[in-house]
Amino acid sequence: MDELTSTWSAPRPAVALGVVAATGLAAWAVGSTDPPGRLLVGLAAVALAVATAVGGLARPRLAARPDGLELRGVRGVRRWPWTRVDAVRVVRMRRLGLPATYVEVDARDADGSETLLVLGRLELGEDPADVAAVLQDHRARAGRTGTGAGSGVSTASAETAERQRLAGHGPESEVADRDDGDEDDDDEDDEPDPDRRP
Repeated sequence: MDELTSTWSAPRPAVALGVVAATGLAAWAVGSTDPPGRLLVGLAAVALAVATAVGGLARPRLAARPDGLELRGVRGVRRWPWTRVDAVRVVRMRRLGLPATYVEVDARDADGSETLLVLGRLELGEDPADVAAVLQDHRARAGRTGTGAGSGVSTASAETAERQRLAGHGPESEVADRDDGDEDDDDEDDEPDPDRRP
């Protein structure tokens, strides 16, 4: 593998822990005397075994090469040249009350259909924000910048985009914060309430 190739995979300790946990759940399901419990634990064991198999067999899960992007799954490898990778974003949101970060990649297949890749820390073995920065670097080397289809940022908004980029909010460092409505809206009007006493 050359120095211009970057790869990411599920951490091997996480895969090993998944194997142990799936085996334990399967043993519990076999030894259980409660039929509904046996079914639920058995389904959990199968789901964990499938996720562990993907983490163990699909290595590397994501690869950024000089000529394009590769995503490996259990059914093979999908490839997109950098000319068909339209956007790379970091998405931060809350899942079950905990902060979660993902890297989103918009890509177009050869037949023109669009694909959205969403990968988290467990699949990549690294902070998704760091992965997104490396992917943006690969895209820049290939002459791709911006987040839209085609050539990226339009000429009419180039000045605005440059200001946003310098402030850390533009296409080169796009971060989308998504919240499930957990925070209150603290916006207040600037005008005082006439019925309110001082």
